[in-house]
Amino acid sequence: MVRCLPGMAVTILLLVAQGPRARADDQPARLCPDAADTMAEDPLLRRAAKAAYPGLPDDPAGAVGASRGPCVFPYQAVPFARAVVLIVLGQTPGEACHGCSAKMSAVLLKRDRNRLTVVARQQDFGESGTWGDPGTISPVRWGSDDGFLVEGAGTFQGETTSVLQAFVVRDGAIHALLPADGIMLSRSTCEGEDPGAHCQDIAGTWKVDPSGRMTIAYQGKREDGTPVRTAVVYERRGDALVRTSGILPF
Repeated sequence: MVRCLPGMAVTILLLVAQGPRARADDQPARLCPDAADTMAEDPLLRRAAKAAYPGLPDDPAGAVGASRGPCVFPYQAVPFARAVVLIVLGQTPGEACHGCSAKMSAVLLKRDRNRLTVVARQQDFGESGTWGDPGTISPVRWGSDDGFLVEGAGTFQGETTSVLQAFVVRDGAIHALLPADGIMLSRSTCEGEDPGAHCQDIAGTWKVDPSGRMTIAYQGKREDGTPVRTAVVYERRGDALVRTSGILPF
């Protein structure tokens, strides 16, 4: 997959007076199981989580504990030039049901040199993926605003699909960009099939340029064996990604 590099400014986070505010009762009781191990492998994630939840124990024993209260799983710290968006879950990814997507929440932190300061929190801004795992999250630049793409995937009844969902950080909060159901990135019905079987297998790779235009290049084959090689272009217009050229091959 083609990903945009970090180092982009979330200028709206500097407007501390706007957006959802941090409250003491927003704090979870504990870390979810396996969260401490995940944080230990990612220094930025650990720093962001400690800034967002300074009172939580971060040792494996304390993370598991015997409490039945709410827990938090710091999933990914999405870096920008002057801010970090901490994506958090309410359970350990991979431990939910097969058809259960992950509900994503966020803590928006202002970055000042090596210091991270909470400026806003947002509960359940979106859902993605399956087994309670949202998938891959990548920072992008949507024109004048920073944001990110979430690539969630799942397999149901022999069909594996992945979908891109777009989000923008604006007015101190995270907003989903239309289309509401996301954009199909890949689809395969070939799992478990013999070579040469009549099945569809199409995958896409994406890139976003600084103007906010996203291009998805698709390759693969249709069920009748016809090869697929095409590109679809989307442009951000307000709160939507609008297809301006190309046709989805699915």
